[in-house]
Amino acid sequence: MAEKRLFGYINENEPVYIYTIKNKNGLSAELQTLGAGIRSLFVPDREGKKADVVLGFDSPEPYTNPDYGYQGLIVGRWANRIRDGKFTFGGKEYNTPKNQGTWTLHGGGRFSFTNWEVAESGENYIVFSRFSPDGEDGFPGDFRMSVKYTLTDGNVLRLEYSVLSSTDNVANVTNHAYFNLSGKSGETVENHYLQIFADYFTETDESQLPTGELGEVKGTMMDFTSLHKIGDRIDEPFRAIIDGIGYDNNYCLRNKSGRLEKAAILLDKESGRKMEVFTDLPGIQLYCGGWLDKNYTLGKGDSLVTYRRGVALETQFYPDSVNFPDKFPLWTVKANEEFKTVTEFRFSCE
Repeated sequence: MAEKRLFGYINENEPVYIYTIKNKNGLSAELQTLGAGIRSLFVPDREGKKADVVLGFDSPEPYTNPDYGYQGLIVGRWANRIRDGKFTFGGKEYNTPKNQGTWTLHGGGRFSFTNWEVAESGENYIVFSRFSPDGEDGFPGDFRMSVKYTLTDGNVLRLEYSVLSSTDNVANVTNHAYFNLSGKSGETVENHYLQIFADYFTETDESQLPTGELGEVKGTMMDFTSLHKIGDRIDEPFRAIIDGIGYDNNYCLRNKSGRLEKAAILLDKESGRKMEVFTDLPGIQLYCGGWLDKNYTLGKGDSLVTYRRGVALETQFYPDSVNFPDKFPLWTVKANEEFKTVTEFRFSCE
């Protein structure tokens, strides 16, 4: 069975637990009931030295602060943005929380900032589950979501998401882990190398809300079609980038099959740690922590959660695709039919 320990409390007296899963190679992951999140992930470098490659905190309470960036947490019912906090589905308008200016971010945050149930666990896996009643945060239908984390002997952290709804519905689920493969507390991710298997990104307005159009990455600072440093062009002026923030953009993956395919490669050349992202979803959000405060003092030990310290690679449907059903891919969840999607983080060394 997975090892269980008390992490701390939220809401004064509500306990949060951490479950540790391992594989036969000694890799380990700490998963928490709060937001069904990844708290730590210990991965070896080319010399075999293990380090934690995920940002996070030493107690549960900071995880519930949206200004700290949804560190490692599961996001639902709808990841990313919904313009004006509303959408129409099945001929009916639904209104969702305007928790970020005039729009909805990450479904309002409830899935991330509450405890999930543990449905099942073993030495190398755990299943978290959460029930959302019809109308919660404005979304339709009774809605149960689960996520199964498995740490395979091939050094893969596999995330299997499942959604079951009482009505035809929409869903967009992701994990918001921030990776820093160096394992060093003072390093940003600007020296990490990145490749994304996408030729287009979703164009955005001044609020980084999608316009419904796609832009070509070729010839722009958005181009990660070949492996290069994140920091090479992160501060270049560009229409889809907010000055000083850097990358916070959805890439339209070449994967149109609905099958599990490679979406991205992240590499820290100094340690040799390499992570490949596989997904069956059509999009991936590249976010390099540009909205995080440069003066944060919280983290795990001296590994702080600060500006550009981690890179999130959030597999997803395109942001706000509920409002662009004729332009963006949108897979409808059918009533009482299980909807599944899979993302894998595959680790190796160079």
